[in-house]
Amino acid sequence: MNNNELITIEGEKFSAHDLELLAGEDSIRETPSSNILMVARALRNPMRLPWLLKDICALNLGCEEQRDLRLALIRVQVDAELRMNEDIQRYQQRRYVAQVIEVLLFNELMLAPREQAEEVEIE
Repeated sequence: MNNNELITIEGEKFSAHDLELLAGEDSIRETPSSNILMVARALRNPMRLPWLLKDICALNLGCEEQRDLRLALIRVQVDAELRMNEDIQRYQQRRYVAQVIEVLLFNELMLAPREQAEEVEIE
């Protein structure tokens, strides 16, 4: 898929690459959930994240939706790290967006470096 290819959903344009990344699929077969589209909006324009926070915090997710959304956020973070040297500002912003959303919804970062507090306690 070309990184510049756009998909129109309900009159709004989204990056096909972003939707595939968020879905964890090689192609988009069905319309992504509203949760995934919200993250795609934030990735499309990271500077709009402050205006999306209220909607993000209002998400009411079931167990499967939580799992799918968290995996989508982790995929964005991993992708950003792997591509960081392509465009450092763009991928730092994408990683930041995914991390802020993950902390807001799940109260922690799954990929956060673990503190060495456990080692200190042992001594």
